[in-house]
Amino acid sequence: MKEYGFDPAWPDERRRLALLERCWDPPTIANLKRAGVGPGWRCLEVGAGNGSIARWLRDAVHPNGRVVAVDLDTRFIANEPGIEARQANILRDEIEPDTFDLVHCRALLHHLPGNEVAALKRMKATLRLGGYLIAEEPYSGPLIGSRTPAWAALWQAFVTAMPHADYVWPLGIGSAFHAAGLTDIEVSGTASIVQGGTPEAEFLRLSVEAVRSRLAPNADIEPGIRLLRDPNSFEPGFVVYHASGRKAQ
Repeated sequence: MKEYGFDPAWPDERRRLALLERCWDPPTIANLKRAGVGPGWRCLEVGAGNGSIARWLRDAVHPNGRVVAVDLDTRFIANEPGIEARQANILRDEIEPDTFDLVHCRALLHHLPGNEVAALKRMKATLRLGGYLIAEEPYSGPLIGSRTPAWAALWQAFVTAMPHADYVWPLGIGSAFHAAGLTDIEVSGTASIVQGGTPEAEFLRLSVEAVRSRLAPNADIEPGIRLLRDPNSFEPGFVVYHASGRKAQ
């Protein structure tokens, strides 16, 4: 867990994840529906976090489907009925091969710098022939490129405090899918404008607060934090890249 940027034991971590889900679940669910997820599917959720997508999958594959949810820390999903929660590291731990109709992960791969393709290959190995792999990753370029200096400085400080994450890597997610041997690859993106005082702004504020102890001593983030609380502020948010591919039949 020491290389993962966010501590599950942080008192506000579950709230931070719940806000992430509120903001990011709608496009994720749309992508899962587009893949055709339905009754009887066998699904693997990697990096399940707070569990909202694992719960959605459980309900979608009812009554005779299966959902396995893995994470480094399963405290938020361990007791969910209808979900098989496993503490596992996708880069090390074995998961049954040639089994799942769908593997999904979100905001996972950018925390594995240098190992993204290896992780994708391991996820692909768990798919049955023709199965889908869907991944979604946040790109930080618009935040750091903002023309508002306080906003750009806030997110530059945040990214610097995350030495084991690469928030630029998602630009190459399509090429990574190709390198992992997936076929029928499609890539799209969801951009957002963050208005201060909204749930998305609160998610971002908590993300900064979660790593505040690791910020550079000279990082002046308070003007950016004030923008996150100001309903008259409108600044660029993450672009979430969505990629899907299939295991060749």
